[in-house]
Amino acid sequence: MSQYCDYPPAANRLPRVGSFLMPNLEEIIALRPTLIIGLGLSSDLRQIHALRAIGYPVLLVSDDSLAQIEDSIIRVGREIGRDRDANALVARLGAQVAAVRDRVKDEPLVRVLMVVGHQPMVAVGEGTFLSELLTIARGDNIASASGGQWPQLSLEYIIAMRPDVILDGSMGTDPASPDHFWDRYSSIPAVRNHRVYGYSQDLMLHSGPRVGESLEMIARMIHPNAFESSKGATK
Repeated sequence: MSQYCDYPPAANRLPRVGSFLMPNLEEIIALRPTLIIGLGLSSDLRQIHALRAIGYPVLLVSDDSLAQIEDSIIRVGREIGRDRDANALVARLGAQVAAVRDRVKDEPLVRVLMVVGHQPMVAVGEGTFLSELLTIARGDNIASASGGQWPQLSLEYIIAMRPDVILDGSMGTDPASPDHFWDRYSSIPAVRNHRVYGYSQDLMLHSGPRVGESLEMIARMIHPNAFESSKGATK
């Protein structure tokens, strides 16, 4: 049986600084950072207020859309004196997005469900960068109508919405190997037509410089014919 590790070897691990919602104030201070970067959602956390009160510079960025991700890259680059690198990175990201748009522009819309967890069944909803990636990839996100960025969906709702493609991040360590969870729901077109795909959560769920790679991965799963070798590869 294959083994899987979520983290790099112990010798290469970064010090633990707590979780997103529960940052460890003492651990952060012990590292003596010259800049603390976090998501805007954490702006109300008492630890963030405490760090600012002590005098640590805190930069809060947003990642709900591609535009926000690009802006965040520019802002981080400016703060650390790497403006040129940040601008080059954003330009490369723009080129990746444009290449995928061009590749799928003539493809039909496909009904898609993107799942990040099973217990409960949590999907990618409206107002997230992942939903935007689905749209760019010519996917019709069936969770958009349910409201919220990360809606909890019932199986009855999913069956009724009849997605043609399911992207499931809870399907183990091998994105190419679907587990057997969906097999019992053969009335769903995605299941019946063997179009249920796993994906790497490490790549897909982390907004940032690799979002262009995430977009191409999504587009390839939704519209594989648009990425046939005879048509070339995206740059």
